[in-house]
Amino acid sequence: MNKNAHDTSAPQDTLLARLAPLDAAPPTEPTAAEIDREETLLRTILADTEPPGRSVRPGSRRPLARRVSFTVAGALAAGLALVTATGGLSGLPGFGSQGPLPSAELASWTGTPSSLESAGEEGSAAEKVCLDMTKDYGSGPTGVSNADIRGSVASMVVSRGGDAAYCLASSDGAGITMAVSPALDLPADGIELDTYGARGEGSGQVNYAVGSVGSEVEKVTLKEQGHTVQATLQDGRWTAWWPEGDPDGLITGTTTLTFTDGTTRTIKSPELP
Repeated sequence: MNKNAHDTSAPQDTLLARLAPLDAAPPTEPTAAEIDREETLLRTILADTEPPGRSVRPGSRRPLARRVSFTVAGALAAGLALVTATGGLSGLPGFGSQGPLPSAELASWTGTPSSLESAGEEGSAAEKVCLDMTKDYGSGPTGVSNADIRGSVASMVVSRGGDAAYCLASSDGAGITMAVSPALDLPADGIELDTYGARGEGSGQVNYAVGSVGSEVEKVTLKEQGHTVQATLQDGRWTAWWPEGDPDGLITGTTTLTFTDGTTRTIKSPELP
C-alpha cells in the first residue's frame, strides 16, 4: 500500500463535523401585536375576501392592499397562538364547548350595550384587563374608545400611538384581543368592515365585527343568527360582538344603518365592503 496516499477511512461523524454549518442565530419571538396582525391578514385571505372599501355604494371597493405569505405549518401555528390570550387551547375542535370567556358571563349578553362607566368597579376591572393585555401594542399615548358592557362582558378599542386592538374582557381577568386598522375617512353615509371572526365553540363561542362609518351614520344594527346587535359607535368606528354566531366567524345576516336625518338603509352583511 502506498503510505503517502490520502487516508479516506476517517469516521463519518468526523467528516460530518467538519462539514457542519455554523449555528444560526436564535429566532426572534413575534410580539402579540404582530401575531394578531398576521392572523387578521390570514383570515382575510382564507375567506377569499377583499379588504374594506370606502362605502356601500357599488364599485367603491378599494384594491387589495393587505397581503401575507404563509406556509401551511405557519398558518396553523398562527391560528393556534391566537385562539385566546388567556385560555390556552379552549375553543379548538375536540376541546368541548369552551372559549376565552366564561359561558356564564356570555349568557348575560345584551343586544343593546351600556356605557362602561355605568358598570362601576366591574367596568373598571374589565378595562384594566384590556389595558394589561394590549400593553405590547405599539407605543405612545394610550387611548380607549368604543367602551361598552353587555351583561358581564366589556369591550373596547385600545390604541397606543398608531396601533389599535379590539378587546373583550370580563372583570375576573379573562379576555381576548385582535388587531384592528385605524378608522377610515369615509363618505358621510358610508360603512366599512375592518375585521370579523369567532373564538371558542359551543356555549363559549364569541363572534365580533369591527369597522368604520361616515359622519352621518347614527346607528348600526346587525342581525346575526337570531341576535339583534346594536353596535357601539365612536370617532368614526363601530364595534359589535355577540355569543354563538356563525361557527366560522362569518357575518351572514343584515346590517341596518340609521342616519342623522332619520332614514335607514339595510345591507346584506356579506356585501359590506
